[in-house]
This record gives sequence, C-alpha cells and structure tokens, in this order.
Amino acid sequence: MNEFGEMLKDLRKERKISQRKLADMIGIDFTYISKIENGSMTPPAEDKIVKIAEIFGIDPDRFLIAANKIPSELQKVITEIEEVPVFLRSAPKLSQSQWVQIQKIINETTKEKE
Repeated sequence: MNEFGEMLKDLRKERKISQRKLADMIGIDFTYISKIENGSMTPPAEDKIVKIAEIFGIDPDRFLIAANKIPSELQKVITEIEEVPVFLRSAPKLSQSQWVQIQKIINETTKEKE
C-alpha cells in the first residue's frame, strides 16, 4: 500500500465514510477508491486529490505530497523562477540550522506581506 492510499483509508474510516459515499462526493467510481487504498492503482489527478482534502478538511499539499505529486502552482514557480531548481538541488545538503534560518526568513517575509 502507498502512503496516499493509507492516508485515504485511515481518514475515511476515522470519519466513517464508505468508499461508495466518498467516490460519489468526488465524482469517481467507488472501485477506484478501493484500488487506491490497497495500492493497486495510483492516486487520482490533482483536482480529485484537492477535492478529497476539502472533504476531510486537511491541507491539500499533505495529500499531494503523499501522492508524490507537485502542486500545479509550485510547478509554475519551479519552471518560471530560474533560481528555484538550483535551490531545490542543493536543499538535501542543507543542515538543520540552515533550514531554521530559511524558515525564519520565510516567516519574516510572510509577516511583511500581512
């Protein structure tokens, strides 16, 4: 079973939503839900994943990451800003303290925009 399928199954059972009901809410066949949960099918397209996240009230990025998908707005940033791919290639080499510094910069930038 894949991470997305496990998350989906856990959330669905926690919220007591049947595969059939969830499938109806999303607009897909209920057998597809079963196949996703047992790992025999890959996760659905981004729009369906976002809809699932909305149904369960969780951050869509968590689901997209679990599905090994890059959110479309991030794909745009990656392809349009030349420095982003360079940063992403070096990101695995950053230390924990460097990540803390980056997070501080992000937090400061976010506060400035508010």
